[in-house]
Amino acid sequence: MRSRCTWVLVFIWLFGTFTAAGFAEIVKRTNETGSATISSSQIDAFKAALGKDGFTVTEWNYGQVDVAQLVCNGAMKTGFANNAGGNYLAITNIIQGKNVPSEYQLQPNDAIVIIGRTPPPVAYFSYRSYLYKRQYDGELAPRTLFASLGDMLNNLVIKTEGTADGNPYSQDVIVVSTADKGVDTRVRASAQAAGFSPDIINTDVIPSSVVKLGKGRDSDTFAFLNRLTVPADEQELTDYMQNPGVTVLYLSQKSSAPPLDPFPTPPLRVRGNGITEADLIPPLEALRKAILDNYSGFKATEFTTKVWITEWLDGIQRKKNVLAETRDTIYLRTTADFWLADDPDEFLIIYGVNHQAFGKATYSSFSVYQKEKDLGVKGLNSPDFAKHSIGIIPQGKYAPYLYAIKVARNCGDDPQCIQIEFPEYLQPCNEVDLDRELFVGFRAYLEPATAVGPNPAELLYDQVIKFKKPLR
Repeated sequence: MRSRCTWVLVFIWLFGTFTAAGFAEIVKRTNETGSATISSSQIDAFKAALGKDGFTVTEWNYGQVDVAQLVCNGAMKTGFANNAGGNYLAITNIIQGKNVPSEYQLQPNDAIVIIGRTPPPVAYFSYRSYLYKRQYDGELAPRTLFASLGDMLNNLVIKTEGTADGNPYSQDVIVVSTADKGVDTRVRASAQAAGFSPDIINTDVIPSSVVKLGKGRDSDTFAFLNRLTVPADEQELTDYMQNPGVTVLYLSQKSSAPPLDPFPTPPLRVRGNGITEADLIPPLEALRKAILDNYSGFKATEFTTKVWITEWLDGIQRKKNVLAETRDTIYLRTTADFWLADDPDEFLIIYGVNHQAFGKATYSSFSVYQKEKDLGVKGLNSPDFAKHSIGIIPQGKYAPYLYAIKVARNCGDDPQCIQIEFPEYLQPCNEVDLDRELFVGFRAYLEPATAVGPNPAELLYDQVIKFKKPLR
C-alpha cells in the first residue's frame, strides 16, 4: 500500500500538469532506474520449468495494432471506437503482413503469460484480457461483446521492480492471464524457479463465473489488449511500438491436470472521490457565450453530450458490444451525429473543462469519429489543448481549466485548427468516407486519487458547436 501511495503522489506531481519539466524529470528517473533485463535464456528456463510442471507451452505473436490502417485496408470492418490519439499492442495474428488482434479460446486451466518490459514514460498504459465473442442459444453467429472483464493492470497499480521507487516505466514485467488460482500459483513458482522476482508478477484474472471457458462453438472467445498513450518522448514510444520486446506463452494442460480452483471475480476499484467540477459551470457558460458571439455571423448548431460506452458487466448482461471499453476512463459522445463539409466555412468548436488540468484525470481527449465504421479519425489530447485553444476564453481564476478548439475538415490557413484527415501514409482511405455521418467522442483517463476512471457524475461534460456560413 505504501509503494502505491508513493507512486500516486509522484504521478500527480509529474503528470498532473504535463509540464516540460515534469516530462524531463520522469524521463531522467526512467533512465536511472528503468533497466529491463529479461534475457532469452531466462525465458527458456521459464519455459522449461513450466514444461516440467506439466504445461504444454506455445509461443504466440504480440505486436502493434494500427486500427485505422486495418480499417482503411478492409482487414477490420470497424474501429471499435478507437482513441484517435491512442496506441495499441495486442496478441495478434499476422494477416497479409499486418498485425490483427487474435481471437482465441481458453480451457478452465489454461493460461497466457506476457513477459517483457513496460512502455517508456507515458501518461497511461494498461494490460487486460477481454471477452470478445459469445455464442447465444438460437442465434446463428456469435455476438461481439468486447468486454473488459474487470479492472485494468494500469501504470498506477502494476507491479514492477521500479514501482516502489515511483517508476513503472521500462521495467521488467510478467502478466499471468488465467481463470484458475492453482494455475496462477504454479506459473508464479515456475517463474521464480527461472530467476524472476515475484515483485514483477501480476495476475490478470479471468472471472470464470462470468465467462464460458472451453474449446468449441458454445465457448467464449477472448482477446488481449495493451493500451499506451501520451508519451514523454514520441520517438521513444515509436521505437517501443515497433519492438516491444514481449514474449507471449500460451499454456495448456492434459485432462489429468490438478483439480480446478477458479478465481472469484475481483472487487472493482471505486470511481470518484466526491470532488466535482461544478464550480466551473458559470465560467463554462461564459465561454459558450463568448464562442457564439465570436462566430455570430455563422449558423450555430449546439449538440448535447451523453454517456456513451457503458462498462463490461452492463454489456455482457444486455448482450451489447461495449467496444473494448476500459474502466480507466469515461466515455462521452455527442448525442446527435452530423455531416461536415470539406469547407473552411464549416467547422466545429469543441470546448469544455480540461479534466486533466482540474485534477480529475491524468489526461483527457476528444476524437472525431466516422460513425459507420466507429473509427476515430483525428483527435487531440489534453496536454495539447492550450496550444490549440482559440483566444476567446474569458479571463479569471478558472481560465486555466477551460479549452476551446476549432476542428474542421478544411482548416484553410488557420494554424491552430485541427484538421480532420488521415495521416499521409493512410491516404487515400477508400474504406472510410468522411462525407458520411460523424460524431465526437470524449475520454477522461485515470483519476490519480482512485487509480481508475473518474465518476462521470463529478465532471462537466465536454461540448460541441457546429458552425456553418449561411447562404447569401
